[in-house]
Amino acid sequence: MSGPYVIGCDVGSQGTNTVLHDAEGSLVASAYRGYDVSFPQPGWAEQDPRLWAEAVHETVAEVLRSVPEGPSAVKGISFGSQLDGMVVCDANGRPLRPAMIWMDRRAEAEATAVAEKMSPPDFYHHVGANLDSSHAVFKALWVQRREPEVFARAARLMPPGSYVLREAAGVDAVDYSNASSLALLDPRTRTWSEPVLGVTGVDRRMLPELAGGTTAVGKVTREFASATGLSPETVVVTGCGDEMAATLGAGVLAPGEVCDVAGTAEPVCAVSATPREDPTMLVECHPHADPDGWLLENPGFVSGGNLRWWRDQFCDTDDYDRITAPAADVPPGCEGLVFLPCMQGAMAPEWNGAARGVFYGLTLAHGKGHLTRALLEGSAFALRDILEAMHNAGLDVRRLTIVGGGAKGVLWRQIKADVTGLPVRVPTSVETTSTGAAILAAVGAGLFARVADAVKAFVSYRPEEQVPDPERHAMYDEAYRRYRDVYYALKPVFAQT
Repeated sequence: MSGPYVIGCDVGSQGTNTVLHDAEGSLVASAYRGYDVSFPQPGWAEQDPRLWAEAVHETVAEVLRSVPEGPSAVKGISFGSQLDGMVVCDANGRPLRPAMIWMDRRAEAEATAVAEKMSPPDFYHHVGANLDSSHAVFKALWVQRREPEVFARAARLMPPGSYVLREAAGVDAVDYSNASSLALLDPRTRTWSEPVLGVTGVDRRMLPELAGGTTAVGKVTREFASATGLSPETVVVTGCGDEMAATLGAGVLAPGEVCDVAGTAEPVCAVSATPREDPTMLVECHPHADPDGWLLENPGFVSGGNLRWWRDQFCDTDDYDRITAPAADVPPGCEGLVFLPCMQGAMAPEWNGAARGVFYGLTLAHGKGHLTRALLEGSAFALRDILEAMHNAGLDVRRLTIVGGGAKGVLWRQIKADVTGLPVRVPTSVETTSTGAAILAAVGAGLFARVADAVKAFVSYRPEEQVPDPERHAMYDEAYRRYRDVYYALKPVFAQT
């Protein structure tokens, strides 16, 4: 092991995971700090942005202790940060209120008001993103409307990635993928969309400067160097959204390859060589972290978060293998039991902020194993919704690469293979968001000329794959139909809440 080294930080909604890689792509060290999400009201989800900065400081300092040559051997640092969040800041970059993160769905009225000025299909056409309250621009409009005294002091509207980038380098910048999560960027030109800026009323002067994910935006600030122990000469690279970083860290670069990020949420990203539009608008079009590609992407229904809720509320163990073991004895389709994974609204089979989680079909014959398996199958059915939308957009999807904590479960991987009919592979390291950020750091710091070259060095795969079983796939066709029937039957009920 020897330098030079790079650092990648996955700044997520449950914690920050930081990794140290050498120039050959080998993982040298990692560190994690968790933090909480606040849910002040139903549908709200907030975090103090300072928690992200503190976690980055602590984890970078921890991995830096594994560098035998000293801090000067670390050449670059970058970030893969949670998308769809809004940090309202003053002119000095200080947050004026808690950040509204990706799970927050309070801005339904603000989204509706924009829809009265521009139709959802036109909005989607301009920015590749749905006119939906999950996107950060509507959260900013909520602050403007509901907290005018706060908004009057605002000078910067930042996604989380820009907040941590400013913390590290002291610059106001945003990469194309994070900008796209604001629902204000035209993905074809990678510039701010004038029509959507017009209907939302957002002042472009409040937005960070656009930059590529591999762009070196400067060196670490004196304060960041002091807090982390990094050399003041360390290059800071813009980075990207966590979904794009996870996809990159999974080695998913070729058109038709799909990355399933099975974390708290379950973003699903398929690589495309060109921008595409989905006629159903279930999947969005965003720039990839790789400057030569785009992603057809669904930003993710709550998935692993549902399983964690199940663990915390109804299980007497934190061991997910023990929790899911009884589900392996339940037949596909759970003998008629269906779970809708809409605990914080739906992102599949359509975008619907009013949808809620549902167990349907319960009988006295069902046990805890049935309910656990139904949770796993519900996420697999939503994944199938998304893959079919990608196919309808003209993309030939051919393989799943699953990453994140949910990739560790063999049962869940096999269920997804059987439900979708696609083979499933897993990278050697399933926590690929921080690896993807490290890849960008390596390119931006000049250790590699191209993203593809760095991916070859950093990414490898486990030898075993989950192959779909034709008999179980046929059984799941019927269960999948039942899942969709239950959702659409309950859609009028959801609209009443």
